[in-house]
Amino acid sequence: MASIKKRGENSYLITVSCGYDSSGKKIFRTTTYRPELVTAKGNLKTESAILKDVSAYATDFEKQILTGHYTEGQNLTFEKYSQKYLSEYARINQAPKTLQSTESAIKQFNAAFGYMTLASLSPLFLQQYVNSMLNTKKKTGKAGTLSQGTVKRRAAVLSAMLSQAVRWNILERNPMDNVQIKRAAPKEEKIQCFTQEQAETFLSILDKPLLYEYSTRSRRDSSGKICNVQEYQASRSINLQLKLFFYLAIFTGCRRGELIALTWPDLDFENNTVNICKSVCRVKGENIIKTPKNPKTCRVMAIPAVLINVAKLWKREQAAYRLSIGTQWIGDNHLFIQWNGALMSLDTPYQAFHRIINNHNAQQEDENKKLPLIPLHGLRHTAATLLIGQHVNIRTVSDRLGHANVSTTLNFYSHAIKELDRSASDELEKLLLPKSEQFRKQS
Repeated sequence: MASIKKRGENSYLITVSCGYDSSGKKIFRTTTYRPELVTAKGNLKTESAILKDVSAYATDFEKQILTGHYTEGQNLTFEKYSQKYLSEYARINQAPKTLQSTESAIKQFNAAFGYMTLASLSPLFLQQYVNSMLNTKKKTGKAGTLSQGTVKRRAAVLSAMLSQAVRWNILERNPMDNVQIKRAAPKEEKIQCFTQEQAETFLSILDKPLLYEYSTRSRRDSSGKICNVQEYQASRSINLQLKLFFYLAIFTGCRRGELIALTWPDLDFENNTVNICKSVCRVKGENIIKTPKNPKTCRVMAIPAVLINVAKLWKREQAAYRLSIGTQWIGDNHLFIQWNGALMSLDTPYQAFHRIINNHNAQQEDENKKLPLIPLHGLRHTAATLLIGQHVNIRTVSDRLGHANVSTTLNFYSHAIKELDRSASDELEKLLLPKSEQFRKQS
């Protein structure tokens, strides 16, 4: 028989004995019940009616315990469970970047329904919550509401949390299984990249100085030395490591984080290859080197001899520079570094890329000779698009990009595939209907 003990003005502790454990210690299950004090008609309940409700709840609680249908989720708030999920699962099994996203999503969940028990999270309630996220304004100050992708990612985190609760026998089933997320209208992704001519222009300007007009006759360089304009200008030339970075970006199509994570052993000077096996990401303001989950992301790629030559020059220059600063060097064996040898910031190539393009465009009077201000990631798109345009096997392109499967490459670069389709049609016409021009004239 369940025991009932009043704890407050409207709070009752219900305890059920569940036998003994292996050591002979009694096992108890407890829950707290707060009965409704008002009837459906709005009248206050009598004390005897309240006690009857409590007794009925205690009987039902005991029945659930004895039949094995009781779960902790009936008495565990989402906020308390989220703490358990983070400490017992997420912080042990998730990668730093994934964990950061999980922690961010949990903050939003706790603010919305952290006080509710897991068992009270019905599919209808969660459906309403997901729908409300689609109308939630961005906190970044930007116009508009949360994107479809953001809502899907948060819903995926919530679903994963509740699935884990099922595996831990805290819940009988995952209520998110019955929640539907409204599909966004399909939209064609616009790939921003260089044309072949623009890529050639960009590579050519990497050997040119960054020309700016300065208002003063003397300026301080990065070391604090006062220089005249000419000396300062020379120090502002594109250095070898940035040149190497952009060469690698175009000739390999690697992601920014993959390039910054490179170490000298990753370059094979004898076989002209580069080994991509790790990546840098930013977690809570710090750069973290991680290994990819997808094995296809790890790959060895052939690179042209000209790129190897640039790498050799930079390696010699870096070694000499390392000796020059002595004990100030705190780095390891990375290709791309800060002034003290530490790993290059993720922002550095991004800023340098736009600075180079803006500098070039400022010197061009002819608008047709200016370069489009594409994102840094556009160099990856440039590599892929140019390879596809040269009829390189799509499997080879996919492998060089480190895509999980070919379908990702096909979907992402459909614009280039369509151009190839048109080209294929024209080639067949030339091959099979060499006199087709006569037919066109007749028609």
